[in-house]
Amino acid sequence: MMDMWRDWQRMMRAGTMWGETMTSSHAVVGHRSKTIERALNDPFAADFAELGRMVSEKSNAFGAAGASLARDYFSMQADLSAQAAAMGKLLMGQLPTSRATQAMLTRNQRLASAALASSIRALTPVHKAATENARRLGRTKHRQAGAAIAGGDRPLRNGRRARRSA
Repeated sequence: MMDMWRDWQRMMRAGTMWGETMTSSHAVVGHRSKTIERALNDPFAADFAELGRMVSEKSNAFGAAGASLARDYFSMQADLSAQAAAMGKLLMGQLPTSRATQAMLTRNQRLASAALASSIRALTPVHKAATENARRLGRTKHRQAGAAIAGGDRPLRNGRRARRSA
């Protein structure tokens, strides 16, 4: 039986996670683009720790998402196969019995609910990486701005920090 309230909550959670992921990704890409620009302008002063995280974090998050989707797909495979067989009979002109129709509807509901849960499980590692990076890089940005003001440094110009004149 389909639990519409639970599925509604899952849909809202998936939408919220998607929006947070996109917003966080925008902030992270903006910050990291500046990190790459500074590294290109002055390779000796590059933030190699941050540059190194860029690929590994993505591959870890998307690898976990892919593994989650694969597990869920294999768990749904029996229902998908049964549904394909029932639809094949229907397309060949064989009308289903009331029991077969009920079984098809039950499988459809189960597949829809499983697909929704699967999408949330797949989005979770990507969401977690993006939102954690946005928080971490946001704190770094504020810390760097505070240090620049406290130290009397001039802001970056063309990717290089201006030297204080005596």
